[in-house]
Amino acid sequence: MSLIKTLAQSLKLYLELRNKLAFFEIKNNHRKIKNELINEIEELRAAGDSNSSDRADLLRRRLKSENDDFKHISAVFLKTQGGDSSTDSGGDLHSSK
Repeated sequence: MSLIKTLAQSLKLYLELRNKLAFFEIKNNHRKIKNELINEIEELRAAGDSNSSDRADLLRRRLKSENDDFKHISAVFLKTQGGDSSTDSGGDLHSSK
């Protein structure tokens, strides 16, 4: 009977670790995408022409969507971990004004 409990506990710990690893990968991917979008927006704004400005606006909306998606994923992850979803999860989110 104790072997079954030990096996169940080991499985639980393994799945928690996989969940944390998956979130870590999602967070790193979010940061990479966010940084790429910010850099491209800055380059387009520096160009100053109308087409660049329009493209930068589109990328800004995509950045907001990316941040909103990550914020939701973070809240779900923290909820499953028993944390408070109102605290910053380390996603380094920028407001989009």
